[in-house]
Amino acid sequence: MKILFLNGNIPNYVTDGLFHGLRSIPGIVVVDTPRVDYMYTDATVEDLKKTGSRGNTLYKLLNEATETAGKRTYWQMEMEQYDYILFTDIYHQCDLFHYIYKSLHPKRRASLCIIDGYDTTSMFPYFNNSFNLKVRPWTYFYKVNTANYFKREHESAPGLFGITADRFPTLNKVLSKMIKMPLKVFPISMAIPEEHIEYVPLKNKSKEFVNYNVDNELVDLLTVKAVSELGKWQPMFENQNDYYTDIKQSKFGITAKREGWDCLRHYEYAAKGAILCFKNLDKKNTYCAPFGLDNTNCITYTNKQDLLNKLKSATITELEDLQNNQYKWVENYTTKKVALRFLDQLAHTTEN
Repeated sequence: MKILFLNGNIPNYVTDGLFHGLRSIPGIVVVDTPRVDYMYTDATVEDLKKTGSRGNTLYKLLNEATETAGKRTYWQMEMEQYDYILFTDIYHQCDLFHYIYKSLHPKRRASLCIIDGYDTTSMFPYFNNSFNLKVRPWTYFYKVNTANYFKREHESAPGLFGITADRFPTLNKVLSKMIKMPLKVFPISMAIPEEHIEYVPLKNKSKEFVNYNVDNELVDLLTVKAVSELGKWQPMFENQNDYYTDIKQSKFGITAKREGWDCLRHYEYAAKGAILCFKNLDKKNTYCAPFGLDNTNCITYTNKQDLLNKLKSATITELEDLQNNQYKWVENYTTKKVALRFLDQLAHTTEN
């Protein structure tokens, strides 16, 4: 199988994790153009500083694949040879999408895939409408809806078209009963490289919480008093090993919805055995990542007192069961397994 991975040159945990996963599957040739420099072992410090995590977890892991030699040069001439063509940043690649859509034979257009890792719950072009309507209104006529559209954040079917619950609550509620999910919109999530999963028994952990705070209600519980600023990645540790050491030493990791529900933090904590304490998880739509988290593999809470009560009442055996179940959960969300499910969905869609 050959995949053309059109890199938008803007690091994104969803697309970067998918790229790592696809590259981890034997027998698949993935041609990234332009080259995703920050994913390779020769990534520079300057490259890595521009990623959301400053180069942690997903980055600087891959060796150059010999199969890609010469494939990036004049790649447009060989588009028909690829089984799938992936767009990783449709907001900035919409004109490229239109060009490729028009260039391909109609029977080959089923190979087009959009990977939407944005925090917004709307599809392109229905987010940032003010810009699209003013600057490039023609994009509303592009055939984006004919592509296989993999979306991370999701609220409702009308929300996909810009009628979100926060801006149009009544209309969203009414239309949610009338509009069905588009047939070619599929869920996708972040993921973590399998090599980062490390089994640390709860009894070996020496402190309560990971030193990273995303809940202002818990300021007096955590060593770190400052709450992470929304929309900004503000690591307590510049060094990845120091960050992972802190997680391995911690029994619990606080997490919550920020700009979006899914976050690499969920997978990083779970991979080192810090039990997720997930605020208001019950409010997340089941179609929205992260998938599969519930009371059997993490601690869900609504406020500080609710969390304290649950931590106080939980026995060691119950906590160990949560941790074991959480490890099973994160094992199912390695980059390779997410990539395999992505390909299975495409194969199923093609068959139908």
